[in-house]
Amino acid sequence: MKRIFVNNTNAKNFALYIKKMDKRGPLEATTLLVTGRPGDGKTKTLHNYAGGVNAVMLTATVDSTPRRLMVELAEKLGIEVSRTYEREVEETIQRNKTTIILDEAGFALANNAACIEKLRSITDVTMTLLVLVIMKHDMSKLNQPRLKQLADRIGDICEFKRASLEDVQLACTQLGEVAMAPDLVEHIHRSTDASMRQVLNAICRVEEVAKFRPEAQRGDIMTLADVRGVTLCNDFSLAMRKMNGRAGS
Repeated sequence: MKRIFVNNTNAKNFALYIKKMDKRGPLEATTLLVTGRPGDGKTKTLHNYAGGVNAVMLTATVDSTPRRLMVELAEKLGIEVSRTYEREVEETIQRNKTTIILDEAGFALANNAACIEKLRSITDVTMTLLVLVIMKHDMSKLNQPRLKQLADRIGDICEFKRASLEDVQLACTQLGEVAMAPDLVEHIHRSTDASMRQVLNAICRVEEVAKFRPEAQRGDIMTLADVRGVTLCNDFSLAMRKMNGRAGS
């Protein structure tokens, strides 16, 4: 499978939200929330965005602290961690209009969102963008009174949706090393629950099957018939949803 970025519907939609934030009314509303299901391409899209503009991408973990995030931020900006490094970080971000992206931001909501508040204290001064990638089940935590100051800084919410059939076709065409017929693309879209992470897994499975076809057929387009009996998607959460659906029927 080719390792390139596919500019699908979610990626294009995210780009539109960035443009909206650049033209926002209240300048202090510097925070953009990015949310959606696991596997819909949030992290990959943000990495691609960060690589193309002046942005720094951080990832929160269960043991993140404001100090650790600030050290990571300084290192990514090429600033030596010294007595004055926090001021240098702020000055560099303001001078270069650097966007800060925090992936897995749900982990940073602990301790009154101290980690996010530390980053927000920078963007409040620099009036630069803070992008928080957060799972849907963590969104409700932002409604807590103790996080009102953070919630008031949210300028917009960009939700990543399930991939459309056209998105899956685009991924198969641009990433696949073998051509795939419409019936196979439709099967991938359906069997993966339109999750881009699982679509990529399915493309790899199809390519593996293609390797074992008779040599005379290896240039042919792969069809649904070619993968009969082959599991293209091993997704635990999808399997559980299917099991729960059968149990409730």
